[in-house]
Amino acid sequence: MNTHGAEQADSTIDLHIHSNHSDGLLSPHAIVEIAHDRRLRAISITDHDTISGVAPAVEAGAKCGLEIVPGVELSSSYKGAEVHILGYYIDIHNPILCEYVNLFTRSREERARKILIHLGKLGMHVPFELVKRKVNGGSICRPHIADVLVEEGHCFSHYEAFEKYLGEGKPAYVPKMNMSPVDAVRLIKKAGGLAFLAHPAIGGGKQILHRLREFEFDGIEIIHPKHSAWDVCYFSGIAGQNNLLCSGGSDCHGARPGEIIIGSLKVSYHLLKQIKDAVHHSHTICSLQAGRKLPAG
Repeated sequence: MNTHGAEQADSTIDLHIHSNHSDGLLSPHAIVEIAHDRRLRAISITDHDTISGVAPAVEAGAKCGLEIVPGVELSSSYKGAEVHILGYYIDIHNPILCEYVNLFTRSREERARKILIHLGKLGMHVPFELVKRKVNGGSICRPHIADVLVEEGHCFSHYEAFEKYLGEGKPAYVPKMNMSPVDAVRLIKKAGGLAFLAHPAIGGGKQILHRLREFEFDGIEIIHPKHSAWDVCYFSGIAGQNNLLCSGGSDCHGARPGEIIIGSLKVSYHLLKQIKDAVHHSHTICSLQAGRKLPAG
């Protein structure tokens, strides 16, 4: 019996997935089902600036034996460019983290209302309630508004909605609330997690590659659908030079046309094992500093 393919599948992970608690199309439960069907060993729900999708994913994962890494993708800004930061093994009950995501959720609602006002001035009157229904207890994102624009017949496609109205520099664009990369990293660490620079080949990530240790990052996302083979080698080298961890994932948002889907990139479980070892080491140091003993095992 040939078990090589099964072993390969069982060692694959996906540490960058968005659910319908932010701008993804699938529920956390559906994501877990798909990942389990594809025989992934572990996944992380990393919604934008919200953690409400983590608990249902953990619950669903426990039922089918899929390992769930509590995660988040925080929005930050550096020299006018967006920098996304992934947090792994965060404590979703941490009061400081919870306070931030609640603030961000309210900020995104205010942003959505401003966008709808701009669209109204352009002759497209979209009730806020229609957009709100798209969100499953998480944060309103521009794709939710794009979906409603298509459903209401104002645009032919999601792509057109962004190209004409919602994209940066377009008539209905409104910037979102951001923090600095330093503050985002500190927030993740206060919640007991490790901070990774997301997809450095796109956005403003390249601008801070030379400051990763200074900003106290723990790692870099090296495997991503928009990273070439050269990018993967290059960012792996930077990680090695700076003694940083590596991660990777599909950045899946569901099933919109042309998007990479869950588990489509070969990310080894070995990377997650290194991350878990680092988390344990970090928690051990914190416990010793606080004069507490770690539980056995």
